Amino acid sequence: MKRKTYLIEVLTPLHVGAGQGLSHVDLPIMREVHTGFPFVPGSAIKGSAREYALREVWKRHLANSGVKLSDLDEEVSKGKKLEEDKAKKIKDDLEYLRSVFGTAGELEEGSAGKVSFGDASILLFPVRSLNHIFLLVTCPYVISRFARSVGMDIPLQKVEDTEALCYSMEIAIDGQVVLEEFVFKAKEAGEDFKKFVDLLGISYKHRVVCVSDTVFSELVQNYTEVQTHVRIDPDTGTVATGALWTSEYLPAESVLFVNLFLDEDIEYSLPGELWLGGDMTTGKGRVKLREVKT
Repeated sequence: MKRKTYLIEVLTPLHVGAGQGLSHVDLPIMREVHTGFPFVPGSAIKGSAREYALREVWKRHLANSGVKLSDLDEEVSKGKKLEEDKAKKIKDDLEYLRSVFGTAGELEEGSAGKVSFGDASILLFPVRSLNHIFLLVTCPYVISRFARSVGMDIPLQKVEDTEALCYSMEIAIDGQVVLEEFVFKAKEAGEDFKKFVDLLGISYKHRVVCVSDTVFSELVQNYTEVQTHVRIDPDTGTVATGALWTSEYLPAESVLFVNLFLDEDIEYSLPGELWLGGDMTTGKGRVKLREVKT
């Protein structure tokens, strides 16, 4: 089995919801039970990637034929939805889509897909700062998780709760790094940490800092983006009674990583961009994907 590792760079706030919340946030994002870290389930990534692949086939071959995208979806999953001549026209595409994403089981040859989509884990989290507007924060636990996931050995420096290891000391002000209301002593990171950041190939590597696991946990649990929404009564032009709610988002500039596992006889790559999660029609959930060669 082959593995491909992708970085997911969040371009607009991302909401992959966990249903109704019990705290002050009505619609929280999904979080790991054991860490409280935000994550994106593999099912969400697979669903968006599948919809993208279906739409590409539909636009190339069926958009002007009266066939709806939902018809193609049904044909891939269950078969016998399209007219025989149209199904024959895209026979190779149908076989490929079924091989990659699997079928619903109604087809005689139905089976699981040959590509397994893992959950996307947080790698870099943007935090407001006096230094360069925002900084991208990580921690030793997150780095070690990435290293284990991709089979690498990344030696880690010890980080105290009062310290921030900086890829570039240019972000420090008087030897300090300020993240939200927290102040840390700035220390230049070692070469191993810098090589790890270079491997990622991100645009803002000079903004990357490493804090302790405890501090990172505090930041990702309490400094996500929370937006308040209302519904306007069309008759009065004012807020409808009771129509007030809050949604939580993983902020733009966040970076996650995800592993895909492929059977040896299949080739597949994620597209360069996808829309994930909810609120897509208001511009939320646009992400950039890029394979990382480890």
